[in-house]
Amino acid sequence: MPGLPAYDVVVVAFDHADTLAASLGAVAALDPPPAAVVVVDNASRDGSAAVARAFAGRLPLRVVQERGNTGFAAAFNRGVRMTRSPWVLSLNPDCAPRHDFVARLLAAAAGEGGGRAGAVAGRLLRARGPSLEEEPVLDAAGMIVTRSGRHLDRGAGEPEPGRYLTPDWVFGGTGAATLYRRQALQDVAYPDSQVLAEGFFAYREDAELAWRLQWRGWGCRYEPSAVAVHRRGLRPEEGRGGKTAVNRHSVRNRFLLRAHCADLGWHLRCFPNWLVRDLLVVAACLTVETSSLPALVEAWCRRRDARSRRGWVLGRATASSREVRRWFC
Repeated sequence: MPGLPAYDVVVVAFDHADTLAASLGAVAALDPPPAAVVVVDNASRDGSAAVARAFAGRLPLRVVQERGNTGFAAAFNRGVRMTRSPWVLSLNPDCAPRHDFVARLLAAAAGEGGGRAGAVAGRLLRARGPSLEEEPVLDAAGMIVTRSGRHLDRGAGEPEPGRYLTPDWVFGGTGAATLYRRQALQDVAYPDSQVLAEGFFAYREDAELAWRLQWRGWGCRYEPSAVAVHRRGLRPEEGRGGKTAVNRHSVRNRFLLRAHCADLGWHLRCFPNWLVRDLLVVAACLTVETSSLPALVEAWCRRRDARSRRGWVLGRATASSREVRRWFC
C-alpha cells in the first residue's frame, strides 16, 4: 500500500524472553517496515534484553534496560519519547502481528472519517506457546465500557469464526496492540508529559488514555482485517484468583480511572451501576481478597493528584459530556 505514513513500534518487556523472539520476528516481517523499534526492558531477570538485541541486524532497533521495574505506563512513555514518526504501535511482547497488520490499520485511518481517529485497533486472536501459534479464539475486537465503569475487550474468549468482522468505532484499543496517532498522544498528554498515567503502573492505563482521547474528540477505529495474535497472560474469563499484585493494581486503578476522567454527568447518568460495582469491590477487599486492601488506601492517598488531573482533562474537553457518556450506555 504505497504512500502510507511512517510508524514506530514500542515494546515493553518484563520477563518475556519466551515469546519476545516470536513477537519481534513478526515485527521484522511487517510491510511496510517500521521506522524505529524501541524495546524498553523493565529489569527482566530472564534475559529478555539479550533476546531483543539479537534482532539488531533485522530491525531499526534500540533496547533500553531500566534498572528496576518502572511499570508498563512509564516504560511506554519512555519509548514514545524516543520515537518521532506520525504513528506509534503499542505492542506487547507476547503479541505477533500479521505482515499487513499496520498497513491495514493505517489504511483504515486514511479512510472516510479516519481523520478523527486518534487510535486504530485491529482484531486480536489468542495465541499459545512461545512461538505464538494462532488459536481460533478472539482476544479483543476493540475496547468497550459499561455503565458500572468497567472496560472490557470486546469478544474476549469467544469463538473466532465469523465474529466482529465489520469496521466500526469503539471506545478504545487494548495496549497489547493498538496504533496511536502521535498528534493525538501529544494532544492528550498531561502537563508533566505523561501519555499513559504513570501512577497506574500497569493495568487499566489504556482505558484511561482512551477516555482522555474521547474527551478531546479523538475516536478509535476498529479494523477487523488487521489481525494479530496475543498470548494473554491474564484472561478475563478466568478471573484473577491467586494474582495478588495484579488484583491490587487493578482495584486501585479502577478508582483512579474514574477519578481522572469521569465528570458529574457521567456519575449521575450511570448511577447506581457504578455504586453497586464499587460496593462489591470494596466488600471483596474486606472479605475474600484482603490482599487488595492496600489498593483502596493507595487510591485515597492519590486523590489530590487525581483531582488535579481530572480538572485538566475536563477543562480541555472538546467533546460534550453526552457524547462521551454514550459509550457507557
